[in-house]
Amino acid sequence: MNTQHYKIYLQTFGCQMNVADSEYVASLLITSGNFQITNQLNKADVIIINTCSVRQHAEDRASSFIGRLKKLKIKNKDLKIIVLGCFAQRAKFELQKKFPFIDIIAGPLEYEYLPEILQNTFSINISKNSQHLNLFNKVSVFVPIMTGCNNFCSYCIVPYVRGTEKYRNIKEILSEIKVLLDKGVKEIILIGQNVNSYKSPNLDHELTTEATNQNINFAQLLEMIVNLYSSYKFWIRFLTNHPKDISYDIIKVIKDYSNISRHIHLPLQSGSNRILQLMNRNYTVEKYKEIIQMIRQEIPEISITTDLIVGFPTEKEEDFESTLQIVKELQFDSAFVFKYSPRKGTKAAELLDNVPKEVKEKRHFKLLKLCEEISYKKNLKYIGTTQEVLIELQKDKNTFIGKNITNKTIQITINDNSKSNINIGKFITTKICDIKNHLLISKLS
Repeated sequence: MNTQHYKIYLQTFGCQMNVADSEYVASLLITSGNFQITNQLNKADVIIINTCSVRQHAEDRASSFIGRLKKLKIKNKDLKIIVLGCFAQRAKFELQKKFPFIDIIAGPLEYEYLPEILQNTFSINISKNSQHLNLFNKVSVFVPIMTGCNNFCSYCIVPYVRGTEKYRNIKEILSEIKVLLDKGVKEIILIGQNVNSYKSPNLDHELTTEATNQNINFAQLLEMIVNLYSSYKFWIRFLTNHPKDISYDIIKVIKDYSNISRHIHLPLQSGSNRILQLMNRNYTVEKYKEIIQMIRQEIPEISITTDLIVGFPTEKEEDFESTLQIVKELQFDSAFVFKYSPRKGTKAAELLDNVPKEVKEKRHFKLLKLCEEISYKKNLKYIGTTQEVLIELQKDKNTFIGKNITNKTIQITINDNSKSNINIGKFITTKICDIKNHLLISKLS
């Protein structure tokens, strides 16, 4: 058996799924007893790069980082370079040709074979334990409940690089969450390309649920997690969601349990039904508005955020104006606004990318400005309110950053003589006195 010890450097690009995947791979290695994490690139024996392919910019950043590793590989021929993620899945042979010094390239569709690949590479025993351990002592941890996507939005590469939907076993999810809570985690974030579509792959009759003869759905999973440790203080959050799968049952569970985040990220993408149809989003603007109305009627204090794309092929000025109008009407707490860029292999890439770059830039600026103005006004309403905050990090000696139940970021400043007992991972209550950009500001004496 190999008794050598290795230092691992992790570099992750892209979404929450990639962060969770990186931590899973690190967990596989760490539990073998032969590895430890380092934050010094030059000291690493193993460099793991987890890549993204959602936009060209993400691929370019990953390529640039990988290219810089060639010098390290020349200096240290024993250095192992492992490239994972969606870019690795989409362009494996391209990466092999461009960067022949890479030792392992594995995309998400090959992750089930990773234990064997790593075991053969390092000649060590690696457990196939699928749990994501809290190696980095995080307060808030991503827990994947599914992989892949069945929606095939015309602009999106995800189904092609992550496959169609596969759901984790209920007992596996609950077991992982119990381990994390036992290690002091205070916020569990359930993640998947589309968490609302979750259904248990095999019902275990030992689990208590009304669904005795059918799969467990996402609303039921949420309720089971809430009741996992009823005496332990922790929050639950989830993302991301698809409007077609948001149900009243999900909203009712959120409403009924105070430790489920009052925040929903619900991508709209466009305010034009014509563009939504071209995007293959499977809902209309009218249906989306009904969903928002239902959510706010049940949970008035909820914060709702969204994704928006400008410059989709054939987007006319009236299509863009429709997007501006619905954003004004629905008043999102915040929004991620993207300029469309074609992804090879998707249906939208077959369409003529006929919106000029300068028009995309202009629309992006105008829509982003509107979204930020609305966000600022929404945040003003928090001034003077008392909020419960989960402290996530310490910025400096007197400054802490945390989140509230509506997923607002709160900066808390204390003076040198403060007797306030603030620690990372602690829940505190504090009064909001100001706002700065997207931050809510609190000062404790």
